[in-house]
Amino acid sequence: MYSAIWTYPWDILDEGVDTVFGRLAEAGLNGVSLASVYHNVRALCPHNPARAVYHGEGGVCYFRPDPDHFAESRMKPVESELLERGDALSIACEAAAKQGLKVHAWTVLHHNTRLGTQFPDCTIENAFGDRYPFGLCPANPDVRAYTLGIVRSLAARENLDTIELESLGYMGIDHSGHHAKAGVELDAAHKFLLSICFCTHCSQRMEACGVDVARARDSVREEMRGYFAGRYRSDDDDSLGAMSDALGSSQADGILAARDEVVLTLLEEIYWLVQKPQCLSVMVSANPLATGAPVATSVSQTREWTDRLLVQAFAKEPSAIHETVADVATRRGSTPVYAGLQAVDPFVKCAEDLEIRVKTVCEAGAEAVQFYHYGIMPLHNLEWIRSSLAET
Repeated sequence: MYSAIWTYPWDILDEGVDTVFGRLAEAGLNGVSLASVYHNVRALCPHNPARAVYHGEGGVCYFRPDPDHFAESRMKPVESELLERGDALSIACEAAAKQGLKVHAWTVLHHNTRLGTQFPDCTIENAFGDRYPFGLCPANPDVRAYTLGIVRSLAARENLDTIELESLGYMGIDHSGHHAKAGVELDAAHKFLLSICFCTHCSQRMEACGVDVARARDSVREEMRGYFAGRYRSDDDDSLGAMSDALGSSQADGILAARDEVVLTLLEEIYWLVQKPQCLSVMVSANPLATGAPVATSVSQTREWTDRLLVQAFAKEPSAIHETVADVATRRGSTPVYAGLQAVDPFVKCAEDLEIRVKTVCEAGAEAVQFYHYGIMPLHNLEWIRSSLAET
């Protein structure tokens, strides 16, 4: 069973690539998924020799992209200060073969507060006209050109096995880059309603799919104001039905179709940029109202434009993990499914906990597993990983 682990560039630079990769190989892992473009983060670093806490710069590239690939976008990638110490992605790709490891470029695309703050007109605009600086809109031409530039730069990298895309689609209100404050708890349906983008470009796409955009916008505002006033009318058991009730079924269908079309056409362009034997991996969800890390487009359509479907099965309970993976695996056709698992507390407390979860995703239809996350876990968790892989 193929296995990989997520990690950060400062882990490799601070600890030394040979040290890190040696540990990963000893744990029985086959690959390392290294952040190449990443959002804001404060990471606790329990085994880092140089620091205990790292504050990421946010919205920066941890490799050197080719400036020529961004000629068609106002957005230009911002390079990390860590590049003064070396290009961690290049270092990883050069060192991986020594330990028999493959390298994935873990690439966060549209969750970028730095660029969203610099280009507010390129961000998601909700029904009230509020902009979400942490979420770049995938329908915006500049965002699309920036996205393709990042992928082109990664596709030109030698010895890079996989380009792994996170947040290719739409971000949602619950993925904030700030200290979020709220006195009203939003259910899944109303989180989605407050996450629908009504920017000019999305509005045009929705109109092409038969949506009366002005009426849809009014419907969202009316529903949300009622919800804010305490008139709750839905629950998480049927969030899609609640959305249809609020907007009307044809309007809801048209909005979802427009969002699918935005993401799938961009993914198709990306797919043809990746040159074999390099692979493309995309984080997905079977939930059509999902936002954030996974794309929420139909799995049966997404699978046509990627080599792997990556599922974040980050729940605590094995039953929920099984459901999350199986929902994608039953729709994947012949496309391999990789399951992401938490390998840290409080999700798992011992080797047996992780063994159960690895077996669970295998039974649900996953061909491979990725563990979260080398940089933030105690080193003894690598033994849990080794044990779980040996049992599988």
